[in-house]
Amino acid sequence: MTPLSRRTFVKGALLCSATAVLAADNGPHAVFPTEPRARLSVATYPFREWMIAPGNDERDSKKPGMDLVAFARRVPKEFGVHGIEPLSGHFPSTETSEMRKLRAAFDAAGVHVVNVPVDARENPCSDDPAKREAGNAGYRHWVDIAVILGSPSIRIWIPKCSDFNDIPKAVQALKPTIDYAATKNIVVNLENDDPVTASVKRTIAALKVGNNPYFRALPDFGNGLVAGDEKFNSDGVRQMFAYAFNISHVKDSEIVEGKRKTASLAELYGIAKAAGYRGYFSMESESGGDPFVDTKRLIAESVSLI
Repeated sequence: MTPLSRRTFVKGALLCSATAVLAADNGPHAVFPTEPRARLSVATYPFREWMIAPGNDERDSKKPGMDLVAFARRVPKEFGVHGIEPLSGHFPSTETSEMRKLRAAFDAAGVHVVNVPVDARENPCSDDPAKREAGNAGYRHWVDIAVILGSPSIRIWIPKCSDFNDIPKAVQALKPTIDYAATKNIVVNLENDDPVTASVKRTIAALKVGNNPYFRALPDFGNGLVAGDEKFNSDGVRQMFAYAFNISHVKDSEIVEGKRKTASLAELYGIAKAAGYRGYFSMESESGGDPFVDTKRLIAESVSLI
């Protein structure tokens, strides 16, 4: 495939066709590109062993390193796409002044941020009021970072309350963050990431309780393989896309107990189409092999399937 040029990307990102999304006044506003390659991005997570950052405890010093700016410069050249999804732990700093510099570097590299996955374990459901406020303050700071970087969303986790099964309390604890995000036109996403704490069932239960257009789902193509077979995985992806807005993670394999489990990209993209999803797809290779090689493969297959 011929890599998408920067000029083509800009045109695709700015032009709104009949199938692009412009949300109603009571929901998030976004215009998504319709050209297949323009809808793709690359997550930093698969490259965590290469990422140089103070908060990255998965860095492998035996591998050549790159910081977030170097990653941003590499993505258009090596993968032929212009979307990136930087994990919170891969940021060099979260200071506002540094975020503005980072945005300038991203613009110079010709990339744009499609989502910011926030792995900071804030505690807005604490029994301590001060900790509750600190938890939401932490998430609100990431909302502000998303605004600076031009990201339409952040991804966070369902808070851990004293009663794990009290989903209404967990969602109520997030309300200050979601309400604040709405004032900034930033979506707060939940991902089906963990078979227990962030299962599809638990995630959708939280989204139903929240019932807020700025509180949405991030469907991951392969995370369901950790807890079940391919059908279990695809059923979960189908449920998640009913609540998705702007971001989905693309993979077709997971390493579970040392064995590689796979899923059909064609089926999963078919599920996204059937749901009327028009947002971005972020490559998040988990094949157990070279993420550079696998990301190129995922991109090539994705362009043909979108």
